[in-house]
Amino acid sequence: MKVETKIPGMLCIVISFIPWIIYWVLCGMGNAAGIVIALVIALLLITPQIRKMDFNLMDLTSLLYFGTATISTFILNLNVFVERSGFLGYLALFLMALVSIVIKQPFTFQASKRDYPEIYWKERSFIVINNLITGAWAGIFMANATTFLLLNRSFAVIPSNTLIALGIAFSIIFPLKAPAYLATKEFGKYDWKVDVKRSKGENEYDVIIVGSGIAGLTCGALLSKRGYRVLVLEQHSQVGGYCSSFKRKDFVFNTGVENISGLWERGPITYLLKELDLERNELFVRNRMRFIFKGKEIDASSLEEFIKSLSEMFPEEKDNIYAFFDEAKKAYEECYKDLVYGIPTPSELTIQ
Repeated sequence: MKVETKIPGMLCIVISFIPWIIYWVLCGMGNAAGIVIALVIALLLITPQIRKMDFNLMDLTSLLYFGTATISTFILNLNVFVERSGFLGYLALFLMALVSIVIKQPFTFQASKRDYPEIYWKERSFIVINNLITGAWAGIFMANATTFLLLNRSFAVIPSNTLIALGIAFSIIFPLKAPAYLATKEFGKYDWKVDVKRSKGENEYDVIIVGSGIAGLTCGALLSKRGYRVLVLEQHSQVGGYCSSFKRKDFVFNTGVENISGLWERGPITYLLKELDLERNELFVRNRMRFIFKGKEIDASSLEEFIKSLSEMFPEEKDNIYAFFDEAKKAYEECYKDLVYGIPTPSELTIQ
């Protein structure tokens, strides 16, 4: 199976800066060839976008700017794009960032879409974060344009490069921190205020949870760790809900849940256990599955082993069996891959 390699969004922005860097460096030394080289690179960057009809606004701006600069410099014999490369270049980028915000398509949005699935693209926090990042870059571009306008080039290079470095750092760190802040602020409207440090009476609790299923126990454990006094009520003789078991003679039966998922390195259950200072190896064991079909026993300790056994039982359906589990695996990975992202799950997914 061929896997499409996706370039990270932040790397795309850095790549889009390449023609500008070459332009500023060479033209800063008085070499007009920097304009032509930058135009060639801009053409190379835009070519695959033309085939896909999916354009990056910054690359389009680069093509337009360096095309105009080439005509002005080599046909009209105007040297302004060489002499004022810093001011004009940053001014063009500022206008590009400003226009992208006005038309509600912040230029960082195109890059961010590479890192997040489509379900996030209309999420309020996703849009707000991209507007803020693009706004920050607009401010940086304007500040740099002003710096090159007022200062000699030799004095303007260091502060302008420092601002660009800060912009890159902000673009990397802010998306990791901002979603948690926005989500906390949103859910804070529905939170209750409890003084966890206040002494409680014998039958006084901050939170009462009705039902000791896995959800109730998880909430109770997390609240308790944060200092809340929690009471969990359960009508059954044991806790756990569907995540429990019962014994009949010498056999132990699950009440509902057959397997627990999410225990891989970045899995949601792994994160939960770390939050509660628990070790998964002390709580979970890997099952060996046995399927019985028309009296025939199929033992499997892994998915690959199970697929192989099915293929041996039904050789005429071997290709279909492998195709089915391949699709199922893709769907499974699609559901869980977003757990490593810094943005919270969209509300429509949370409600489910």
